[in-house]
Amino acid sequence: MEILRQNILFSSLDGDQFARVTAGSKSIKLKEGEVLFQQQQAADYFYLLEQGEIKLYRSSADGAEKVIELIRAGQTFAEAMMFMDGGFYPVNAQALIDSQLIRVEMAMFRDLLEHSPKTSLKILGYMSQRLHGLVQEIDQLTLQNAKMRVIQFILREIPVDAIEPCQLEWNTPKTVLASRLSVRPETFSRILQQLTQENLIKVDRKSIDILDIGGLKDY
Repeated sequence: MEILRQNILFSSLDGDQFARVTAGSKSIKLKEGEVLFQQQQAADYFYLLEQGEIKLYRSSADGAEKVIELIRAGQTFAEAMMFMDGGFYPVNAQALIDSQLIRVEMAMFRDLLEHSPKTSLKILGYMSQRLHGLVQEIDQLTLQNAKMRVIQFILREIPVDAIEPCQLEWNTPKTVLASRLSVRPETFSRILQQLTQENLIKVDRKSIDILDIGGLKDY
């Protein structure tokens, strides 16, 4: 549970508050492909991902799937639902690989916030950052072409201190990445092939070598 203390949502809690959080939390494990919760299921918990990767997605009536977000280790998700009485999860959550999470009771944590203005302000700041990021993402999805979206995704994955050539490991299926970027899987593959031909990257199954960071940024 120590990873909770390092997260912005829990870092300002005092000893008694944090003890209450840990008492109302539970570690859970998911196998690859296992569903954590479903769209329109009652939202009683939010989560922090310790290890693995979680796909948040929506399904249409005809079975089409749209990936809304990919959750990586250290991230929380579904916490916004605690501010909606009788709320339901607006998305499905599924493990892309074997994953380990901490499940936190929403009602208990919301009660803590009512008695902790300092923590409430921190969470408001965190939510504002998330909202700003989502607005930027909407801009990218609506104003940029497919190639630009793929390049920006690659650049976001590169560590700040990376020196070329550097390698990225992709455990996420390409079909999922394509859905996340609102491109067809064949378009996603074609763009990767184009970038390879331009000597900017080199793709090898589940890894991608970044050969020219500056060249990618020039786009």
